[in-house]
Amino acid sequence: MALGGTTGLSYRMMLQPNRPLLEKANSLEGIPKAFRPNPLLPEEKEFYSEEIEQRRAKHLYRKLKDDLKQSAQLGFFFKGVLYGNRGTGKSTELNRLTADPDLAPYLIVRLDAIDQLNPQTFSVVDVLSLIAISIFEACEAACLKQGRRNDAATKMGQDLQDTLAPYFPELQGAEQRGRTLGGLGELNLLQTVKLQIRLEGQTKTDVVPQRENLANLSGLLGRLIRLAQGTLGEMEILVVGENFDKEQIPRKLLEDTFVQYATVMRSLPVHLLFTLPVPFVYSYSERLPFHRENRYAIYDVPVFDKQHRLDAAGRDALLDVIARRAETGKVFENDALHLLLCGSGGDLFLLFAMIVKAGQLARYRYQDQVGTPSKVTLAEAKLVVQEQLSIFRNELGTAPGDADPTDWETKRKKLEAIYRDEPGADIPDPALYQLLRRRAVLFCNGVGRYGVHPMAVEVLREQSRDGGKFQAGGLGLDS
Repeated sequence: MALGGTTGLSYRMMLQPNRPLLEKANSLEGIPKAFRPNPLLPEEKEFYSEEIEQRRAKHLYRKLKDDLKQSAQLGFFFKGVLYGNRGTGKSTELNRLTADPDLAPYLIVRLDAIDQLNPQTFSVVDVLSLIAISIFEACEAACLKQGRRNDAATKMGQDLQDTLAPYFPELQGAEQRGRTLGGLGELNLLQTVKLQIRLEGQTKTDVVPQRENLANLSGLLGRLIRLAQGTLGEMEILVVGENFDKEQIPRKLLEDTFVQYATVMRSLPVHLLFTLPVPFVYSYSERLPFHRENRYAIYDVPVFDKQHRLDAAGRDALLDVIARRAETGKVFENDALHLLLCGSGGDLFLLFAMIVKAGQLARYRYQDQVGTPSKVTLAEAKLVVQEQLSIFRNELGTAPGDADPTDWETKRKKLEAIYRDEPGADIPDPALYQLLRRRAVLFCNGVGRYGVHPMAVEVLREQSRDGGKFQAGGLGLDS
């Protein structure tokens, strides 16, 4: 049954502050609002490009929704993973999915690894604790939206306090104060626990065996889920974990949460959909808590094909995205737009950031030199792409104390092997993992082939004694 007639709008989305919606740009001044890099909201569906969806993941949205609903109908818990490089639109697809009216019977809880956890130190205990708190808060929000009380709130809140406080020893005083304040104190304590998880994470693993920690938390989640379902009627709970694929998160934390304790995540009596890095999914495959049939890849949209020629279909898909956000003829010179597209390598996040920066430079130039073109010119595009190339080049190196021990020479050989399409170049290894994380290697659509980012081709050309062999598929900045 639907939750009081509401759609499947996620709890995290309900809490997000309102922001101005996108507006199509017809001048330089409109670029910042039109090319804001945030994922699209359901209210901004006119800016969504079906063409680019077909290029990066055909029927992805329909597959996700159908598989989730079919799992629930057959009595199974959906355990899915969404993977792809930065800027391929994973968060936009999650926004579409969680706001779909067909998911009205689902209580949707969204967790953000960057905003709600400490991406450098979190543990599986932190993730489970956050899921527990978020289910309680989502149940409260659903009841509030229906205009009624959550009759199980006191019991749920007390159970959370009793179970979670020992994991955060410094909060046990707060727990006692919370009990004297009733429901308000419970909510205050939970906010304190969430802040502690965000800043440092739990600290009890040295005191109590991890097995006992996880057993207690699994039991807590089971009780909370039964209480939530008893309060809201027939419903399904979907937990969406976002940004677990970000480069800020050390691989060891992902291994601990999704490999070492995979059975814990797999046994949770809720539907799961998490985002993870491309090479991590391939490296651990069957050891992950996600079903093989519920793995969904979002591919990069290539601007060059396997032979390093311009990929017309990929370029057209990217142009469709831009045309939905701007009157291209009024805002860009053609050669400037072409360079920005190629420089992005199909990364929408990078493309939008470069467009905003180029638009800013064009505004300054137009203000200082009246009579010059009131649009982004090739000169601004080159400045922005060259700046990004400098950043890109630095990120390919290895600094003292860097968590990435793979040296440049190893990365260079791997890049060259992929560029030449040598046999075995696409077999995952530490170098490929790091190059994917830094987006120097692209995960291209259709067959999951790997390609070298145009900026990485420029770096290869610069670093090679025979730079001429890397001209194709680059940016031609010297011309």
